[in-house]
Amino acid sequence: MIKLYVMDRLDEIQSFDLEKDVIYVGRSPRNDLCLKDPYLSHRHLKISKRGEKYFIQDLGSKNGTFVNGVILSPDVELEIAEGVAITMGMSVVCLGRACLDSVMPFLDSIFDSENLDELASTETLDRPMTMKRNMELISNVSDILRNPLSLNESLERILGYILDLLRRIDRGAIILKDAETGQIREVLARYKNGSQGDCVSYSRTIVERVLNEGKAFRVLDTFGVPSEELSDSIEVMRIKSALCVPMISRSQVRGAIYLDSIKEPYGFRKDDLILLTALGSSAAIAVENALLWAVKTGVSLN
Repeated sequence: MIKLYVMDRLDEIQSFDLEKDVIYVGRSPRNDLCLKDPYLSHRHLKISKRGEKYFIQDLGSKNGTFVNGVILSPDVELEIAEGVAITMGMSVVCLGRACLDSVMPFLDSIFDSENLDELASTETLDRPMTMKRNMELISNVSDILRNPLSLNESLERILGYILDLLRRIDRGAIILKDAETGQIREVLARYKNGSQGDCVSYSRTIVERVLNEGKAFRVLDTFGVPSEELSDSIEVMRIKSALCVPMISRSQVRGAIYLDSIKEPYGFRKDDLILLTALGSSAAIAVENALLWAVKTGVSLN
């Protein structure tokens, strides 16, 4: 009998035997599975079994249900395979344990944060869909970790998701560190408008600091910082605000995710720092998975 695995914001991983052909999931105790997640609707999701196949259906929930980064249309059934993460509210469920094994580091980083409520509830004028977009990012990251992808494809997807989520930033880069020499070995960079390449600028001073210290670094407003405290690159590139987080796996800094804005000061909020710090660990795991997959298959990293 297949099990349904659940991780929500209040409890450890739980598992349930799917003994019925139809079960309902939501916040109300009238459901077959009641989750203590305030961002779920009273009756949020329907899971049905027909033969050996399983189907899910969002029941018109307020915050939606996401699979592979795509929000489900209300009241439309979707066949779901074992190991695929289903994201709703601040909860993740899946048939079989496979998806939890891959996405757990990311979820742990978010769910264990003392700032979870701020992350989940932040809604500002320029980011009215913060909650849904955070859910979408969680779903997208779980999909990257679950599927074998080339190194470039993994990095491009991660950077693309970040640029889509954070509307105030103008450009971003993912910088990888050579495990043996400690030097920068690969850079994927992109402007907000979609242009990309090694020519996209980033502050090497900030990146080197994060790679060396293994800690996130944020510049909220360069206008208020004395010029002698700014690096030449920050002044030359007219950076107004910047954020850089390390990519850490197994206590080793594998690289960094760098973002900046040349138009807006205070381009990054506290909840951005929380979310991206968690994403940095998952990005490091995605890089390791891509490298292992390339070795096993003999496929080029590109």
